[in-house]
Amino acid sequence: MTTKTFDILLRRGEVIDPSQALHGPRDVGIRDGKIAEIAEQLDAADAAHVVDAKGQYVVPGLIDLHVHVYRDHCPLSLDADELSPAGGVTTMLDAGSAGPLNFGGFRRDIVERQQTQVLALVNLSCIGLIAYQFGELMDPRYADRAGVVRTIAEHPDVAVGVKIRASRHIIGEGEQGWSHFKSAVAAARESGTWLMVHIGESPMSIPEMLEHLEEGDCITHCFKGGSQTILDAEGRLHPSVREAAARGVIFDVGHGAGSFQWEMVQSALDQGFEPTTISTDLHALNLHGPVYDMPTTMSKFLALGVPLKRVIEMATSRPARVLGRDAELGTLRVGSVADVAVLEKTSGKFLLTDSYGTRRVGETLLVAAATIRRGVLVAGGGGTRMRHLAE
Repeated sequence: MTTKTFDILLRRGEVIDPSQALHGPRDVGIRDGKIAEIAEQLDAADAAHVVDAKGQYVVPGLIDLHVHVYRDHCPLSLDADELSPAGGVTTMLDAGSAGPLNFGGFRRDIVERQQTQVLALVNLSCIGLIAYQFGELMDPRYADRAGVVRTIAEHPDVAVGVKIRASRHIIGEGEQGWSHFKSAVAAARESGTWLMVHIGESPMSIPEMLEHLEEGDCITHCFKGGSQTILDAEGRLHPSVREAAARGVIFDVGHGAGSFQWEMVQSALDQGFEPTTISTDLHALNLHGPVYDMPTTMSKFLALGVPLKRVIEMATSRPARVLGRDAELGTLRVGSVADVAVLEKTSGKFLLTDSYGTRRVGETLLVAAATIRRGVLVAGGGGTRMRHLAE
């Protein structure tokens, strides 16, 4: 039997790879789990499997920087391998579902048993989010700064940073809230990693938080509504937000069930401020709306007028850089890991809903048509559950 040149050949797709400033019709050949060749035309006879991607976007595998996938341990969590083909996501960052006391179990039961690459942030709370509804840091005894640092040292290939949910009903107010916040900052510094801060109805203002954040740290849920937002009382972007972004603080979408407001995003974009990364905060309470998946979340930014290339960049090469893995992930460079998403562009009038029940109409809905994970074509796709047609 003749050995084929490629295990998989993606033919006739519109390749968009911001990491290489590549945008145009190309064939993509995959061999031994790596991107083997990209050219205007490759011979289909040289491939064991051919995917006809004509009329579709071929992009690096999407990277979701905010998910919860500690399934059967944390009540809100989902199954990473089920989410992957449905959303074209090949790398996921679990955002603090586990803390120092249960991170070993998270690694054994989730990370090592999933085909999807799962990385994680370690929660400052020793128990993570297994009792999220009660506020994992309302009792100060649950804060475990030393345990976070130790956990990251023990699992450096998986535990890549620190997570705190900085809402007053989670960390407390006044001195207690500040103590928890500063402990999370210290854990990131002592572990040599970075901190992701969930902003909710926080006991301190966002400008006050930003005074403690450095390049590589991250504010997630950056477009939430409510009392503490990235805008001041007059609707102007806080100068400290723009300054923090300029010095390398990451502003991540983290859509979620309560953290994405159309008016907030629109106002920020109108003032020339874009998020660094697009992520979903997917969990059991938003899986079937309003979030659904990464392509739906990306479609909302297309509806807001963000160019397609930058939307793809926010979901591929930028999160790869946040993770410090841009040499291998978020790219279609020859020799890199063969993580690929094929996105179908559907046109029409689609209802897109924010986290507060407000709808807007978008004319493009991206859907994951095919997912290749480390060189393996994954069965399944996005389907139509996220498609709601406007009258």
